[in-house]
Amino acid sequence: MVIVKPLLKTALLLSSCIFAMQSSALTRYESTIEESKWSLSGDIFACTLEHPIPHFGVGEFIKEAGEPMKFVLQPHNEKIGPGQVYIISQAPSWVPGISPETLEIMPYPGYGLTVEVGGQVAEQMLTSLDRGRHPVVTGSAWENGRESVEVALSNINFNPAYDEFRRCMASLLPVNFDQIARTAALFPTNGTELTERIKRRLDLVAIYVEADPTIEYIYIDGHTDIVGSRRDNRELSKTRAEKVTAYLLQKGIPPEKIVSRYHGERYPAADNRTNDGRERNRRVTIRLERAGNNAQSLSEPSQ
Repeated sequence: MVIVKPLLKTALLLSSCIFAMQSSALTRYESTIEESKWSLSGDIFACTLEHPIPHFGVGEFIKEAGEPMKFVLQPHNEKIGPGQVYIISQAPSWVPGISPETLEIMPYPGYGLTVEVGGQVAEQMLTSLDRGRHPVVTGSAWENGRESVEVALSNINFNPAYDEFRRCMASLLPVNFDQIARTAALFPTNGTELTERIKRRLDLVAIYVEADPTIEYIYIDGHTDIVGSRRDNRELSKTRAEKVTAYLLQKGIPPEKIVSRYHGERYPAADNRTNDGRERNRRVTIRLERAGNNAQSLSEPSQ
């Protein structure tokens, strides 16, 4: 993906104009004033703002918990051919004299596949709509590369739905399952106390588990490096696992969800011959298991 720098906007605008001039015909897909609809769907895990585009497909702004904003344009068939697509912010036709602004240029394989942009470009598209402009995705026509296709997002009826979208985003969890499913709490040599950093991470685990009813078990596995006797290391790993378990119980995690285990030096995650390796091995791992997944054997932790 090519990220457009502010200093390149003029050159990119010129290239988009040349693209349009080289095309012998233009087909534009856009909802009319009567057709223009924006609808919200969402929960604490993700928010989606959807806009149907007649005779083309649907455009969606999607914000998932813990992830950057993204915009996805989903064609219902092959309208845009392979080549480059331009994402442009245009002023409405009744506001003349305002130049279009190129937000992004990216390769597109055609074949009716989605066009997706994320982060700053998606945010700029939302801001463009909020200011009464029209984000447009344009490229070569599938049937004839000398012709061009424009797919415009209408700003009609946008603002009420956008207000709901922002309220939905404000209620999103701070993390998603993939970000929190596996966590490692590292400890100093012979250390057992939870640092503030570990506590902040465990707070996120507790928040997520409380919100997601599909979480069936939390596996907590205590480990040590190879320094010291096996007996002492086993007791040390037990103490570390118990500290993490106690903190999560304090945060309201039901005890029946927690499987707490300790292994001493038995399952190193890294080479114990190096300082960095030993640091990685002095850990407690926290793993979330959803209902229906094949549970790990209780005798061995997941590494």
